[in-house]
This record gives sequence, structure tokens and C-alpha cells, in this order.
Amino acid sequence: MSLHNFFSIAATAVILAACSDLTISEQTGTAPDAAAMTADPAISLRAAQSPDNTISITLNHGEGSATAYISAIADKPLQYAQTLRLAPASEQFVADWSDSTGIDYKLLPTAFYALGSGNTLEIPAGSTRSAENLLTVYSRNLFGTVIDAGRYLLPLVATSSLYEAKDSTILVDVTIREKYVTPEGIKLYTGDDMFTIYYLNTAEFDPRLACEMVLEDIDQNIFPERLVGLGNIIVLRSSMLSYDESTGKVGIEPSADMRYILEHWTERVLPVQETGRKVCLCIDGGGKGVGFCNLTDFQIDQFVTAAKRLVDTYGIDGVNLWDRNSAYNLVEEKGLPPVNTTSYPKLIKALKEALGQDKLVTVTDHGEPTEYFGDVQAMGGIEVGRYIDYAWHGYCDNTEPIQIVDPWHPDAPMVSASYKRSPIAGLSPERYGCVHTTSYPGRTDFEIKSENITEWVKAGYNPNGISVFYDIHSNRQDEFEAGYTNYPDFVIIAWMDVVGILLYTNLWSDNVGYSGYNAWVKDW
Repeated sequence: MSLHNFFSIAATAVILAACSDLTISEQTGTAPDAAAMTADPAISLRAAQSPDNTISITLNHGEGSATAYISAIADKPLQYAQTLRLAPASEQFVADWSDSTGIDYKLLPTAFYALGSGNTLEIPAGSTRSAENLLTVYSRNLFGTVIDAGRYLLPLVATSSLYEAKDSTILVDVTIREKYVTPEGIKLYTGDDMFTIYYLNTAEFDPRLACEMVLEDIDQNIFPERLVGLGNIIVLRSSMLSYDESTGKVGIEPSADMRYILEHWTERVLPVQETGRKVCLCIDGGGKGVGFCNLTDFQIDQFVTAAKRLVDTYGIDGVNLWDRNSAYNLVEEKGLPPVNTTSYPKLIKALKEALGQDKLVTVTDHGEPTEYFGDVQAMGGIEVGRYIDYAWHGYCDNTEPIQIVDPWHPDAPMVSASYKRSPIAGLSPERYGCVHTTSYPGRTDFEIKSENITEWVKAGYNPNGISVFYDIHSNRQDEFEAGYTNYPDFVIIAWMDVVGILLYTNLWSDNVGYSGYNAWVKDW
């Protein structure tokens, strides 16, 4: 089949998807001509929840299965019942598709997929739609045989004896991948005395950089293993709250780089999750005067729906809400709903209830948007901390010394005098990060005052081992030299009050070794 025909199939599938019963539109114009009204019905295949009739499936080698639903639709009710037979296209089709995409596909063997209702679809007389047929793809089939790792294609085509079956190809794109194993067997540290949270900017780096946040305990006097992984939660940025001024609709708009990462989640983020790290998306304001603090109830529903769709579609572990750059100064000028103290708590509550206990809702406590989170009455009776898994302060300017923001000990001498926060109602101190640092290029330890962390810990004020770092990066940003205050190691050294723990980045990848420069720099 020619490349032109491939694109014709895809284009027609998109057009058909626009006619699904989830789309409501009001169309006007000239009436269809008589020939169109009297033509025989045309039948097409449909892959559920797939507007381009492509089903993407990823399975670990030797593990699990995945399912998708396939049906047939006609462009008008059928006068007679019709049976469509499903069959895989030829290996030549797969070879041609490989040539057109540049991906080396193999035809998915029949032993590794099954159609629950057999290889047919039935459209009853008078109807336009068949029942759905469940397709199951296996990495290990029912006889215990394991398919080799690689890329497979299952092009399903339909034939009909009575009516024309147009554009009847569904492409099942199957990736069988080897599960990621940390080089040298380095495991993520999960002890109660250290819990690290790292932001990562996808405009600069591939998220797999997080897998190479490794501490070496030279004397092995702190950790049971000489090498331990850091980054219990990795927060990817950036995405923002979107607002359509013509309709008032809100949603979530990932940056172009973040969108690329989402579209390549299996390759670039799943390995991070397989190390035990949780991956969340940071969502900021969109700069249009609408933010978490002035959403209507309907907009809250829209935002929650968008967040849940993102989390469910890509297997994200949760979200981080940071209400900054919302441009609330535009509210009066644009006639937008006023900023209030109930919108944000209602959003957090609705989001947590929608995502459930297995997903994380985290909040950056910063500025006016969260300064009233200790006042239950102001929040309309919502004890907002009950719906937050983790929170941390957002004061990490690299032109200032390290700011320890401790809501429970605000007057302690080592705690920030510049930035004060109140305890979040309903949130345990064990879930709040008082130490949030960043890279301090060119500054000495004396200038950044990391000894304040040591004194704060020694005083018994720290309720947990939580430290936050914004943003992790690689040797590339430091012109191939790792400065002491550029990586998170100085935080751990100060926290543990030890000497001789070094943080290595980009040193543990099989294909990089000790020349680990630019290992996970953006390459798209």
C-alpha cells in the first residue's frame, strides 16, 4: 500500500471520529444531493477513544496484557443485517508502514492477541453500529510463551459481502519494552530520615535525568548502601491553567516541551517511575487573570476533568499546584470573578476526590493564594490540608540565602524572618517541606547560610526528612564542573551534618559512563 493511501486512511478516520455520539454540533448549509441520499451505506471500523483509529499499547517484556474495543459503524441505517470479518493485513503492509514511518515493525503474531467475540462484527438491520468487540494483546500468552521485546504492528482490516467497507483499517501499535533497571542496582532511598522532592524543567532536560540523582556515602556511615538514589517525587514543569476568553472554559495547557514528554511518556518518564519515584506535573497560572483563586464552580469541574484525563491517560502519579503568574491584577479590567478564599480550597478538595488516594495532590505554599490556608472559616468550612498529600513553601530565590520557612516555629533564630507561613489546616507537619533550595551558582556556603539547616535539624524542629530542590540539572549547565552549591548534595550534607557525601549526576548511565556531560539534555 502506498504512503498516500496510508495518509488517506488516517485522514478519513479523523473525519469519522468527528461524527461520534460524544460530539454535538449544529450544522447549516446546502442539503445533500439526491445521489448521496440514495447511495448504499458505507461501513467503517472504529477504535474506541481513538480519533485516528490507531491503538497504542505498551507492555513490559513478559508482563501483562492490554485491551481495546473495536466496533463497526455505517453512515446510515442498514436495510439488511451485515457481518464484517476481521483479519490482519499482510506482512507487506507492515513493511510498507515501516518504510513510511522509519520504525522497524514486525507483524504481531496471532498467538499474542485475541478478539473476545471472534473475528466478526455484526450490525443489525435498521442499525448503524455493531456491538464492541474486545481486543486483548498479550506480552505472555495463555500458553506461557513470551514475545520478544520490540515494536509490533497489527493492522486489522474488515471485509463485508453486502455493503462497501471503506477505510476499514485499524492500526494496533504495540511496544514490548524491557523494564528499566537502575545501573549498578542503585535503589531509591526510602528511609524516614530523608525524603527528597526535585523539580525538573522539561525545556532543558529529559526526565530520565532524575534517575541519576545519586548520593555516594564514602564512609558508609549514614546509609546502609554506599550508593542511594534521590528524588522520591519528581515534579515536571511546566504546564499552566488555560483560559479561553471567548467561552470562559478552563483546562490545562502543557508547554510544547511538556507536551512532547507526555506524548513520549513510555520512553522518557516510565523508566523514572520504575525506579520507585513518583512523577507529578507542576501546574501554574496562565497569566490571563484567571487562577486557582477565582474559578467558578463550573470551571473547577472543568479543571478537575482535565487533570484527571491527563493523569489517567499518561499514568501520571499526581499534580503540583503552584498559583503563580495568574495575573490577578487583570481581574477588574477584564470583568472576571474576584479573587476569593473559597475557590482554591474547593478546587483542591474536588481534585483529590476525583484522583483518589493512589494519586498525589501537592501544593506549593507561596504568596497570597495560600496565606489563608490555616483559616477554615475563610475557606468555607473546608479543612484543605485533609486533601493535600504534601505541601512545601516556594521561597527559593538564588539571590537570597536559604530560607527555612517553618510554620510551626516561625520565631526560631535559624528560620526565615522574611517569609512567614501559617500551618495549613488539616495538614500534618510530617507532610510539609520547610526546606526548599535551588542552585546558587558562584555563591559560597557562607553566603547561602546552609548551616541554618544543620542548626534547625539539631534543634529538633524538623518534623520529617523533606527537602525540595528547584531545579535539578546536569553538568551541562555548570560548564562541565559541578559546583558545591549547584546540586542538592549540599542540602543533604547540611541536613545530616556530615562530610564526604557527594552527589553524582550523569555518571551511572550505561551509555555515558564517567564522561556524563549532556547525557539527558533536551534532544527533541
